[in-house]
Amino acid sequence: MKDIYLGRQAIYDRDSKLFAYELLFRSADPDTPDIKTVLDGDGATSEVLLNTFMEIGLERIAGDSRIFINLTKNLIACDHPLVQQKDRVVMELLEDIPVDETLVERVSCLAKMGVKLALDDYIFDPAWDPLLPWVSIVKLEIPALNLEQIRSGLPKLRQHKLKLLAEKVETRDVYNALHEMGFDYFQGYYFSRPELIGGKTLEENQMVVLRMLAELNRPDVSISEIENLIKQDAGLSYKTLRYINSAAVGIPRKITSIGQAVIMMGLNRIRAWTNLLVMTGLTNRPQDHYLTALVRAHLCDLLVRTVDPQDDAGFTVGLLSILDLLLNQSLEKILDELSLCDSIRDALLTGDGVAGKALTCVRQVEAGEWHLIDFPGVERDQIYQLYLTASEQAFLEQRSLQEIN
Repeated sequence: MKDIYLGRQAIYDRDSKLFAYELLFRSADPDTPDIKTVLDGDGATSEVLLNTFMEIGLERIAGDSRIFINLTKNLIACDHPLVQQKDRVVMELLEDIPVDETLVERVSCLAKMGVKLALDDYIFDPAWDPLLPWVSIVKLEIPALNLEQIRSGLPKLRQHKLKLLAEKVETRDVYNALHEMGFDYFQGYYFSRPELIGGKTLEENQMVVLRMLAELNRPDVSISEIENLIKQDAGLSYKTLRYINSAAVGIPRKITSIGQAVIMMGLNRIRAWTNLLVMTGLTNRPQDHYLTALVRAHLCDLLVRTVDPQDDAGFTVGLLSILDLLLNQSLEKILDELSLCDSIRDALLTGDGVAGKALTCVRQVEAGEWHLIDFPGVERDQIYQLYLTASEQAFLEQRSLQEIN
């Protein structure tokens, strides 16, 4: 486990009502808060994206409000994952991005798709003029410009259909002057200082992530292969299911399995999020926990499929059943954040349903309570053979991942 943090600063409209939050990189190390001592711009943006959508959760960070997220030139693309969130996200172009034909082409592509874009720290530099027709919001940093410079420069901006946002507003007098000029949005210490939002995350299994990267770069990789890779790691399974079931994605029904999640997210989105995972760094978790999760998943899956060969809920239940051990939190609290369907939740918490009975059986096997072992329609000797099969498969998968690493 590791601590994760985000900075969040409110943005208000002309009626002093909350309009959005800007999300900012914050280091988990209090002794190195400066982004330049921790990550480059791409890494910092990737960290913010992952912590927002796959760790802490967009709803917990911003509720129903929009969010502003800084993007570097390398992360501005028409197939960026944030395109899926265009009603909730404003992509903010940093002031140090060089304006060239490639950038203008990417920005125009995003604008035509309905994505909201903002220019950060605008100072009336003509170099930014090619982007003005395509952005929705221009942010002016007040300490870098005095009020007279702003008044004289506004006619140029008003030739375009865009909104004006004043940032780093620190006094009431400055706010009143900018409000009178017609600014639409305001941000700064006069209203609120950035808040620190924190949480905890599972660290990715390095071997699984490395294998996923290798497979993702194959031109012929299939969705079913990606599904199998994700199933091999409890942390990735947890994050995939949590993200796909979040309000940010807006799927009208609960997703109950890794396979459904991969199909709903699609190959491109899986590829994008996995690349972001890699950019945040790779670490290991205890191998015995990882092996326990695999054995449970395979045995639950084998038992459930004796009842219904098409039911793939057993693997998910077995894999997620050790999250309380990995996260050092109660399983009930973790499942509240995961937002699984009732059948999966009940299987994990109360042992209800076919998958729940399978998990109870697996735990009895682990404890060596052979006199209590029971699963409908399966003899104890057969359960033992299925356990050996599940263990063998788990060891083979673990060994293959270790060889890659």
